[in-house]
Formats: sequence, C-alpha cells, structure tokens
Amino acid sequence: MPKRKIFPDNVVNLATQLRYFRRREGLSQAEMAKKLDVSVSLYTKLEIGAETTPQRIEHFALVLHTTPEFLTNGTGAEYPPGDPANLPRLTDEILNRVITMAMDSDMQSTAVKMAEKSGRTPVAVMTMLVKAMVLGDG
Repeated sequence: MPKRKIFPDNVVNLATQLRYFRRREGLSQAEMAKKLDVSVSLYTKLEIGAETTPQRIEHFALVLHTTPEFLTNGTGAEYPPGDPANLPRLTDEILNRVITMAMDSDMQSTAVKMAEKSGRTPVAVMTMLVKAMVLGDG
C-alpha cells in the first residue's frame, strides 16, 4: 500500500480538491472513481497525490462541473462560465429594484421607443434591461 501524503491545511492541489468534491457529494472513493470513469486504484492514487494528464483533469473538471484551474489549485471560479451556479441569487433587494424599474413610466416609455427602433416588443426590451441590471451589466 502506498504511503499516504499528508497535506497541510493551506495546500490546495488536485488531491485535496478531489477529496473536497467527493466529500461534498457524500461519495465513497469507489463511487467517485466510477463517476470519473477511472479505476478505484487510480482514483485512490490521485487522492494521495499522484500526477495525471491535462486531458484527464479536463475530463474530471467537466464531470464535476468545475474548472481545471479550480480543480488543480483552487484558483479562479469554482463553476465554469455559463453554469447556473455563477448567476446571482435573486435577493429581495434585486426583486424590489426589478419591480420598481418595470413600473416606472419613464422606463416603460424608453422600452417602447427602443422596441420601435429594434423591432422587438417592449416586453422583450424590458426583459433585456432587467437582465442587464440583475447581472450587473447596466
């Protein structure tokens, strides 16, 4: 049996991240190995610090819905671009801003004018404006 590597608390690498994802999902090593489509033996080695290929890391990141950078060293975004987990949560504050914006007569008039110029409906224009506000683009 290989000697287990002991990583200090502040070390983040593929081994510690794999363990993090496995424990977060409540999986055994065998279940995680199956999910990642590798042997239990290889998975066990990876969790104690064995190296692997960049292609395999890309595959693991895809399966675990994360980014290769986060998986290998904990930097960058945990979730890939476009993942719903990256979207802001609809808080009461944002919801109140959206309702206020939608009810504002100047905003409604602007949406109608923009709709006429763009060939879209006022509702579609207002939706774009609200999305921009919620996502922080406007």
